[in-house]
Amino acid sequence: MPWLTRLSVFAALACAAPALAQNLAPGVGAGNVLSAQLGIQGPPANLCPSEATATVWVYTDFLGTVTIMIARRGQAVGAPVQAQTVPAANGQYLATYSRKIQIIGPIDAEYRALIGGGAGITSDWVRLHTDC
Repeated sequence: MPWLTRLSVFAALACAAPALAQNLAPGVGAGNVLSAQLGIQGPPANLCPSEATATVWVYTDFLGTVTIMIARRGQAVGAPVQAQTVPAANGQYLATYSRKIQIIGPIDAEYRALIGGGAGITSDWVRLHTDC
């Protein structure tokens, strides 16, 4: 059911409410993370093996580096990665990070992004579902 995956992605992007601005952990940046969103582009067909693409968008009020981690519900958090912000609209800054999720069999999982270490914010949970 790849349409469910696409529906989940569009719902996450359209409905993800910005989290309250939070100070970043020391050494990560010199400002606030304003919001974070996660979207997942599922495979185009119900074929395995395949892959999905998870993309994280982080809006801040500073130019600098943010720490991004992707977590799967019920499993360990992925390794932290650094992303550089660039100027965006309304005087904000945007950092973007993408990674591939390998799909080797049917999957029904939820993912979210964690930003800025222990003092940062999280995105809403996004569902990845495919039968193959």
